[in-house]
Amino acid sequence: MRKLFYLLFFIWVLVPSGCAQKVDLGPGYQRISKRFLQGLRWQDYRGAAAFLQSEHRQQMVESFAAHKEDLHIVDAEYLTSDLDRKAGRATSELVLKYYLLPSTQVREWTWKIDWVLIPVDSEQRGTWQVQGALPAFP
Repeated sequence: MRKLFYLLFFIWVLVPSGCAQKVDLGPGYQRISKRFLQGLRWQDYRGAAAFLQSEHRQQMVESFAAHKEDLHIVDAEYLTSDLDRKAGRATSELVLKYYLLPSTQVREWTWKIDWVLIPVDSEQRGTWQVQGALPAFP
């Protein structure tokens, strides 16, 4: 009976530790970069543009809106993601797989993204924002 108790206790302790979430790369970096990626993947360009500096948002929306009916996103993923906690900066490389009708050939578009942690106030840790303009698409 005692062995069964120790076995159950051991399982009770180990199972939850194996289900722990991934370690966050910074205050909200994983969550923010994932939402940005999902916006592109689901063709929510206005939503994705909200993560850019305000002066570059309209350019992003217009770049993708120019192909609104013909652009089909197949996949979007980060190839790399490097975080510098002390500097409050991150760099990621995004690959967008898409096709433009009438062609059915899947193409890839790569964007090296520079993220910066924007402080909000003393009570909040800040939010991540994409620095710089969108490269030419497609």
